[in-house]
Amino acid sequence: MKKLLSILFAAMVVVTSCEPVYKAANFQETANQHRVIAVLPPKVIIEIKSAKEAEAIKNQEKIESERFQNALVSYLNENHTKNTIFVKAQNTEETNKILADNNITSFAGKSYQELAKLLGVDAVVSSRVSLAKPLTNGEAFFTSLLTGYAAPSKITTVDLSLTDTNSGKMFWNYNWQTGGTFISTEKLTNSLMKAAAYKFPYKTKDLK
Repeated sequence: MKKLLSILFAAMVVVTSCEPVYKAANFQETANQHRVIAVLPPKVIIEIKSAKEAEAIKNQEKIESERFQNALVSYLNENHTKNTIFVKAQNTEETNKILADNNITSFAGKSYQELAKLLGVDAVVSSRVSLAKPLTNGEAFFTSLLTGYAAPSKITTVDLSLTDTNSGKMFWNYNWQTGGTFISTEKLTNSLMKAAAYKFPYKTKDLK
């Protein structure tokens, strides 16, 4: 029994601690030059397969993307106000309006440097979120689905990257996986950033 518990504990650590980080050699020096960044709408994938409800799933992914973008901007600006993060995040409304005014509905074929220059910021945050289930109006979403879709795993994955405007290069990346259950996008974002906090390049204490 003791051996079994040890194996289960080790498996749990793998699920919740798979957090590889990429840092460019000059990542902190690059970050210290930034003052305003923009959070791009993330790519959200809900791990539910249902051909009959493909459109509903696509619409839900868009809702989750907007919520995650707003939650991340709020987190960054709240910590900027507290002086724990030295960069300010561009308002979601401004970011999305600039993208819409330039007819950008997909990032395919566009570089993050190009998008950063268009948004007039020092860096952009790009992200990919894989959800085991919807976090926004999830119960209503599930009741609208027909039966027959594959049951999702309970693992949520978030991949977060920062790209510098001047160089056009990604200088920081964080991949986070968890088997935890979340009731809102805000709680997911807070858990993500709490896990990433000691590796995040915009901490005021690191500004020189």
